[in-house]
Amino acid sequence: MGRRGLPVYLAALAVCAGLGLLGPSAGNASWDQVLVKVVTIQYRTHDGYRRAAYVVLPDWYGPGNNPPLPLIISPHGRGVSAEKNVDRWGNLPTLGPFAVVNPEGQGRRFRRFSWGYPGQIEDLARMPQIVRRAIPWLRIEPKRIYAFGTSMGGQETLLLAARHPKLLAGAAAFDPVTDMAQRYRDFAGIPCNRGCLRKWGDPLGLGLRRLARDEIGGTPRSAPRAYARRSPIAYARSLAKSGVPLQLWWSRTDRVVRSADQSAPLARRLRRLNPDAPLHTVVGSWPHSADMRPYFMLIPSLKKFGLLATRKPDSVRAAKPGLVHELLPWHRAVRDSQGRLLPWYRPQAGLGYDRVLRLGWRFIEQQVPRDPRTGAKVYLNYAVFDGETLRGLYWQHNPAFLNATFVDSLVSWYPYSGDRRAVQAVREMLDYQLAHGTSPAGWAWPRVPFATSCAGEPRYGRCLAGLPRRFYGGIETDKVGMLGLGYLLFYELTGERRFLRAAVATGDALARHVRPGDATHTPWPFRVNARTGAVLDGAQFGGLVVGPVRLLDELIEIRAGNAAAYTRARDLAWFWLLKHQLNPDSPAWNRWAGFYEDVPNNPRSINQASPTLTAQYLLSHKSPETVDPQWAEHATDLLRWVRTTHGRGPFAGAWGIDEQRAPGKPGCCSRVGLGSTTSRWAAANALLYARTGDERAREQAVRSLSYATYFEAGNGRISCCGQRPGNTFWFSDGYGDYLRSFNWAMAAMPELAPRRQNHLLGSSSVVQSVAYSRGAVAYRTFDAESTEVLRLRFRPRGVTAGTALAERNDLAAEGYVIQPLGGGDYAIRIRHDRSRRIQVKG
Repeated sequence: MGRRGLPVYLAALAVCAGLGLLGPSAGNASWDQVLVKVVTIQYRTHDGYRRAAYVVLPDWYGPGNNPPLPLIISPHGRGVSAEKNVDRWGNLPTLGPFAVVNPEGQGRRFRRFSWGYPGQIEDLARMPQIVRRAIPWLRIEPKRIYAFGTSMGGQETLLLAARHPKLLAGAAAFDPVTDMAQRYRDFAGIPCNRGCLRKWGDPLGLGLRRLARDEIGGTPRSAPRAYARRSPIAYARSLAKSGVPLQLWWSRTDRVVRSADQSAPLARRLRRLNPDAPLHTVVGSWPHSADMRPYFMLIPSLKKFGLLATRKPDSVRAAKPGLVHELLPWHRAVRDSQGRLLPWYRPQAGLGYDRVLRLGWRFIEQQVPRDPRTGAKVYLNYAVFDGETLRGLYWQHNPAFLNATFVDSLVSWYPYSGDRRAVQAVREMLDYQLAHGTSPAGWAWPRVPFATSCAGEPRYGRCLAGLPRRFYGGIETDKVGMLGLGYLLFYELTGERRFLRAAVATGDALARHVRPGDATHTPWPFRVNARTGAVLDGAQFGGLVVGPVRLLDELIEIRAGNAAAYTRARDLAWFWLLKHQLNPDSPAWNRWAGFYEDVPNNPRSINQASPTLTAQYLLSHKSPETVDPQWAEHATDLLRWVRTTHGRGPFAGAWGIDEQRAPGKPGCCSRVGLGSTTSRWAAANALLYARTGDERAREQAVRSLSYATYFEAGNGRISCCGQRPGNTFWFSDGYGDYLRSFNWAMAAMPELAPRRQNHLLGSSSVVQSVAYSRGAVAYRTFDAESTEVLRLRFRPRGVTAGTALAERNDLAAEGYVIQPLGGGDYAIRIRHDRSRRIQVKG
């Protein structure tokens, strides 16, 4: 189904270029990994544009613990995002400690090609004031404000020092542009490979010259003064007499910015104008801008200004030797030759994700006991279990979300593994929900699933956060949609019609109660009294809107229920998302409030689940441009927002993702993030790479998926949030909402799947049966028209779907595409339009 939301359709269509786990290392194995937090603020530029700035702080820093910090203003390089500039700082702000502000910037015309425009320099000078206003609890040492930048950022760093010398206690420029007119002439010599030509349409240098003319207002010949105003060398006298300590770092082998034309002439002129000027130069040999990296030249540069006094400050508690972090004590860190984190289990065989999947599912199927009081499996009555006794814990259970995630996990795991025991385990969950957790037929919201229960109670419907414990009948409308889709997918897997009837009932209720919504009202209230339809706890806004949208999409697709009512409800809800949560001009933009059942309603508390799953919906849609012309931009921005607002780390180059955050509070729930939220964000990045070719997304996916494996605590017990005094093991965060992400990621990137094994990684349809043999795979899909991706240890000699399919170069029509993966393995993408039974033979 094209709208199902399973992130596997994309894998069947994507053209994945490089398959090695490549990319520069963001860390070094000899340095302890400590945490930072990134706070996103907004500011108005010199010409009125609204731009973001990313403030990097020590993780421990906050309203209750806020000593004065030095502030570094760090403008980004040419064509580079401010978010990517954040990565240059790694964990160093915590080791300092200091704060770094990374503004998006704005030139005369362009955001990422400002090239020292005077208005941009004035914006940089206002950054301390902007940061103080936006983050009142951040205390800045007024006499310890610095500027650091590389390439174009180095150019703007020097211009800031020249024009505002009283602002800065020091400035460091790495491989900077100092003569803009000469830079314009040098653009012609920048090398441009095939990928570069595809991006620019002509040699890179010609494209940059065109941008420079637009940004600056002409050529060096026609607008010499405009180029001079953007050239630090034109301000050499001011810099030499400013008294601002300067550091100039440049490489003799830089192929992008020729130091002989840029840094070296400026240094000579400064020394000639003032031999006693506080100028420190470092000359070496490295690729362009590689010197401004957290574990390369940034460390000695920071030490020069007294911003990084020691390698291991006493205030930073180191992890035990060999661990990723002290809160993840169960496995020693496994790294590649560049210090990047790998899965803890046999990464050379590609078995890291497979191992976690098998341990998790084995635990659910074979190790979870029955509760001595209710006689039911513990996961039917409890959200949390004790790691020693396996008995249920916590005050509340979250069955609707839990069961929905288990179905999602199952429909990816079963075709991968052929594990029928998993089908029976999930069937038991859904049957229990239908029998013990469904609203009565005569209620305002009839025959819909309850989101919660009190822990250990056989019947669901009580213990919704923010309401009296005795209150019965509360629902969360997004969970109605999520579990409704779970019922529907399980029907497509098994053909058992009671689950189809349950799905139609949830769709009917959602269609009946949809509303247009506005900036303070989502299309469905977040929490509702199912008996009366009244909104609970003032929760008019919140929840995962694409949860119901996915259900309605699928009901329409398979022609079940009232298609006209479902279409109206879906379109209203999706239009609301585009108009509000995805629209920067709406007060509801990026207001991702309301999701977790155990948190009282707080419209100001934001979470990562809703934006991540919204991005996933876009990226897994068969034709995303038909629902959102800006789908790629929106998906990219959503995943970036999640990282900047909820990111923890990086840990050996991998980001962890935390769960939720409210104003003035440190965030929930762990200094290392959660395995579920991290792996889900990583899987969405894998989809982004598969759909757009975004190499940065690929790197983030691989690193964070590897990191997420370290939440496995041994013997199939998977922690939610690392080691902590209590409530460590959640069935949702450790299993339902965790395991699925590894299957999703392997479907998007087959190179991540086990080597020398056969696996059906994903399908745009639900796969109803699968059989593996040494040289063949046979399977049956719910839909006659669908697309699959497999990783096989043999090269297929033939594929049949009713009739023989032809090998093709693409999937514009029925057929299959073969992609060698090395070592005798192949990725196979199959499109069939008329048959539900497929055979692949070697």
